[in-house]
Amino acid sequence: MIARRRSFGLHAYVLTVSAVGLCLLALLAARGDLATVLDGPASLWLLVACLVLSESFRLLLFGQGTQATTTAEAFAFAILLGWGIAPAAFALVIGSVVADLLHRVAPEKALFNAGQYALLMAMAGGVYELLGGGRPFGTADLPALGAAALAYYLGNLVLVGAVTTLAHGRDFVADLKECLRIEAAPYAVMFGLAPVLLLVAERNASLLPLVLLPMIAVYLALKAAVEAREHQAVAELAAEQATELAAEQARLAEIEHSLVEKLQESDRLKDDLLATVSHELRTPLAGLLGALATLSGRGDALSPTQRNQLVAMAGRQGTRLRELIEQLLLAARFEHARAEQGDRPAVDAAILAGQAAAAAKVSHPLRTVVLDASAALPVRAAPEALLQVLGNLLDNAAKYSPDGTPIRLEASRAGALAVLAVEDAGPGVPRPERDRIFERFTQLDSGATRRAGGVGLGLYIARQLAQAQGGELLVGEPVRAGAGARFELRLPLADLTSEDVLAYAASTR
Repeated sequence: MIARRRSFGLHAYVLTVSAVGLCLLALLAARGDLATVLDGPASLWLLVACLVLSESFRLLLFGQGTQATTTAEAFAFAILLGWGIAPAAFALVIGSVVADLLHRVAPEKALFNAGQYALLMAMAGGVYELLGGGRPFGTADLPALGAAALAYYLGNLVLVGAVTTLAHGRDFVADLKECLRIEAAPYAVMFGLAPVLLLVAERNASLLPLVLLPMIAVYLALKAAVEAREHQAVAELAAEQATELAAEQARLAEIEHSLVEKLQESDRLKDDLLATVSHELRTPLAGLLGALATLSGRGDALSPTQRNQLVAMAGRQGTRLRELIEQLLLAARFEHARAEQGDRPAVDAAILAGQAAAAAKVSHPLRTVVLDASAALPVRAAPEALLQVLGNLLDNAAKYSPDGTPIRLEASRAGALAVLAVEDAGPGVPRPERDRIFERFTQLDSGATRRAGGVGLGLYIARQLAQAQGGELLVGEPVRAGAGARFELRLPLADLTSEDVLAYAASTR
């Protein structure tokens, strides 16, 4: 859309300038001023020929072919000073048309060039005559010449600068300032040579080639200005690319820094894992090996009761070792892939809560586990996953609760969610730590004398399992006075069909 608007504005502008300039040219012809050119002396035609030749050697600006500059204006102003506005305008338009034909310029651009030259020369000639410039040219006419040259130069910058802005989206003011800075001096010399060209053409045309030498110098100065602007454009582009490259390098450096930090954090976690696992596995392994060594070395000297105690101790330490290894393997599996989503079966979370409470009573016979599950809670989840989550929560509650205090397991409905909550009477979880405790290898009492064993993976595994079943595990606010920590497993409720009910009933028989 922006490109279409720019294209429409450019075409409208070009046609407007062309129409105004050619109308002025037609008006000059209608006044009979064209006869001044046709009936002009040989010196006039010599200047016209030099103008056409000079216009044919254009210098393109910006490397885009949109704007061009020549030394033809010097000859045009010489004609203006000697014969008036119409001869100068017609000569400049003729030179533009011939040059455009030689350079195979597009018709629209050739029309714009002709209209632009007619408009500028009419404007410059009007300023010259308005300020009292006359013929023949004299020193008194120098101020009028300076004003006319300035009007022509600034008008040319504005007219062509507008084309460049509309066509290429360049900064009009910035281009104008740059042209004034680089081209003003060569153009001033060129306009200053106009009276000299007129004087030589009128007095002795054979000396005109000598005057062309300064024109060549002006031409070379303009060429240097063009090249300087092109080099500046290249430098600006290079600077822009360098800035973009620097920004990209900064972004890559930031990514690299972040990656290094992650690698360092990974190394730290590995070190923590090695230290924690070494400590936690060594304790049950030492107990197991110690019991077996005693049975092997002193079996005959032990009483049946002592042997039974050692066997029981070995069994407990072996069980604890197995549980630690299973937790490590399960955590490693979650590091590589989340639990498979698939089609989860329809289950009653309240019944699963009852099964988890029964298992906790067997695992912790000295603990009182209170179950509060009054209504059915249909959800879609893998039963073994929910039992694993609730088992981990109940084990944590048994570890951290004071002896003789109950553990409560609630199964309730909260809006569209089924909430399975485990609440204990332990020290609780400080609010700033409620997210950190779900990270791997994290335990709030991580000192060497901590009360509960483990490698800090229970809650991490529980949250991963909960999320794999479409739910969430978080730390809630205790609802009873004197309660410690409250963990809530939240799952979206599901509407069970009759087939779901029959399938679930069959699976629980």
